Amino acid sequence: MIRLFFFFCLLLSCFHPSTDAWAQTRKDKLVVCLGKAKPRSLDPAVSNSRQVLTLYHNWGDTLLYRDPVTEKIIPGLAKSYRILENGDMELTLRKGVKFHNGEPFNGTAVKFSLNLLKKPDSRVSRYLSNIKDVVLLDDQKIRIEVAKPIPTLSELIANVLFIYPPGYYRKAGKKDFGRHPVGTGPYRMVSNRDFLEMGFERNPEYFGGPKKTAQIPKLKVRIIKETILQMEALIFGEVDLIRSGCVNPEQVPFLKQAGVKIESTDILRVYFLVMDALGRSGPNPFMKKKVRQAVNHAINREKIVRNAFNGYAHLEGSVLSSLHFGYDDNVARYSYDPAKARKLLTEAGYPDGFEVDYYAINNESAAENILENLHVVGIRAKPIWMMGKWDQFYKKFMNGEIPLAFMTWGSYSIFDGSALLNHFFMADSPACYGTTPEINRLLKKAMFSAKPEVRKKLFSKVQKRISDEAFWVPICAVEVICAMDKDLLFQPAADEIDRYYLAVWP
Repeated sequence: MIRLFFFFCLLLSCFHPSTDAWAQTRKDKLVVCLGKAKPRSLDPAVSNSRQVLTLYHNWGDTLLYRDPVTEKIIPGLAKSYRILENGDMELTLRKGVKFHNGEPFNGTAVKFSLNLLKKPDSRVSRYLSNIKDVVLLDDQKIRIEVAKPIPTLSELIANVLFIYPPGYYRKAGKKDFGRHPVGTGPYRMVSNRDFLEMGFERNPEYFGGPKKTAQIPKLKVRIIKETILQMEALIFGEVDLIRSGCVNPEQVPFLKQAGVKIESTDILRVYFLVMDALGRSGPNPFMKKKVRQAVNHAINREKIVRNAFNGYAHLEGSVLSSLHFGYDDNVARYSYDPAKARKLLTEAGYPDGFEVDYYAINNESAAENILENLHVVGIRAKPIWMMGKWDQFYKKFMNGEIPLAFMTWGSYSIFDGSALLNHFFMADSPACYGTTPEINRLLKKAMFSAKPEVRKKLFSKVQKRISDEAFWVPICAVEVICAMDKDLLFQPAADEIDRYYLAVWP
């Protein structure tokens, strides 16, 4: 924080307002800072970083679409759809839609995309595992067949059934497609300088649909590796917007002082501390319930939210966000009680504490607060900072290599508790570091129940069991913060997908 303050003072001493000439030249272009780390691929089947998901929804489309204003799922590439009694979905596709390379969008493309995304190496294969097939009924109609009725089917189709051009993908291959993707979206890619700077232009043949035509003709996306350099670029007019989620709360006062506009909104994203209760990373103290309970009592969540999130977060009683369907606020919470934490550690056989590797992926200030809390009770956590290195961290996490991690999850923008609970607490998930047979049984039952009230009760039981077992320390749910040029008209969305095609220069 102190370093940031001094750097900021230096910036302001050099700051001069943008000229009218620059204001005129930028009307046809939007320059976005996408984040610190360059993506390894723009293919959402290869990388599930928020950077890649955000860009996909600007150069690509899905059959269904979440309206950012009403938050309802509506037709996208599909003209209409309906859920059949057996749980299958029938869709009528829009006519005349083309991929950026001129390839026609049709049912064959949907079938190809599903098969591609269900492959074991796909980052979204688990989400689509209960979708059996795409059946081509005629030129414009398809049926998506499911193994059993899926209550979240519409959400899955809108958020993780990405659509690929079969001909181009087969010719380009996975690697080259990831470097220069082709979709049907409002922007099409025109350049890629080693993922550090990527250029897009308005798709002149865009079919419209709910997204409509991109308001600003050109989009440039940049990677800027240092926080202070991102702020500098925004203040000096080199970028117009820093992607939602890349602005830390502690930056906000400085940016506002420099005349930067800040917009924020509540999102699904939650922050939490994960302990390896299953021993996937090797035998460790977190395999004992009393140790996990001790960690829960050791963390001063209220102070972390107050100091590290600067008013852009709130405590939740559960591992879920209150925006998730199935959230239960009546889950037992652990009080901040270092003395009780030390007592539990002693009872667990660790009177002198222990050493452990501690990984952190986001919000360095919050991560440091947690580190201090752990040290107070005798847990000598050795920090391994991986800020901005999501793909590297996530690979290690999914491989079961991490004993303790402070991390975050946005649920793939799916507003259903299963998007988090199934991913982290089902026994067969590679992201699971703690579960019980009962939790697993309840989640499987909720996966296929068609009755919302039944699913709510099942999710409630799961959340209470997770709390009782102390598998996680839920830290908070957050607002997403977006920093932009004072003249730009742009709103971040609750699903944490930046829709750059809706941005407007007045």
